[in-house]
Amino acid sequence: MRFHVHHTHLYPGARLTAFDGPTAPSGEVILEFSDGAGSVGQYQHLADGALSLTVAPYRTVAGTQLPAKHWRLLPSGERHIWRVEKRLDPDL
Repeated sequence: MRFHVHHTHLYPGARLTAFDGPTAPSGEVILEFSDGAGSVGQYQHLADGALSLTVAPYRTVAGTQLPAKHWRLLPSGERHIWRVEKRLDPDL
């Protein structure tokens, strides 16, 4: 699966466009950020229709190093658009 992130990083309220899925209960994901930076991660469908998304560390084009983070995504109601609801505990 691939996500285009509408921003340079993820935060509650950030929007993402899903390409190629998600079609499986869990899997690998490629993230493309609005500044051209990229990262990889893992997603998992949750029972309530949300997604759990773990993102590997990456560096923005401006040079900011961002650590690995774990997020909860919800469908926005628009086709293929997801919204970050909140950051999750990394142990989940």
